[in-house]
Amino acid sequence: MQIYIGNLPEDLSDKELRAMFEQYGKVRAATIGREKKDGPSQGYGFVDMPVKSEAREAVEALRGKEMKGKQLRVKALKPGDDFHRHALDVHASSRPGVPMPKTGGRFRGDVPYRGSGAIRRGGRRGG
Repeated sequence: MQIYIGNLPEDLSDKELRAMFEQYGKVRAATIGREKKDGPSQGYGFVDMPVKSEAREAVEALRGKEMKGKQLRVKALKPGDDFHRHALDVHASSRPGVPMPKTGGRFRGDVPYRGSGAIRRGGRRGG
């Protein structure tokens, strides 16, 4: 289950984020959004926990918790959610050599996939 964490302190590391969620169960990946590979934090992160019950427990326990003077925003992401797609992209980009995940067959990015039967120039079908 993908989890979004917002309003993170700027000096928080990926390891600290992982440790915060490992109290509640196994963590597959924990990544903080950054400007560049080692740039400053953008104040949000994503955590991937394989067991849904542990992930739900972590979300409930950490939602609204204060950390270094900031109140955390924690949200469980659903597979069709735009945040979910962004979380997959952030996790893939943080692991070199790992291909970017596919977002599904119907949509490619933000543009609906139309296939070869779409109406083209001049109102004709086909390819």
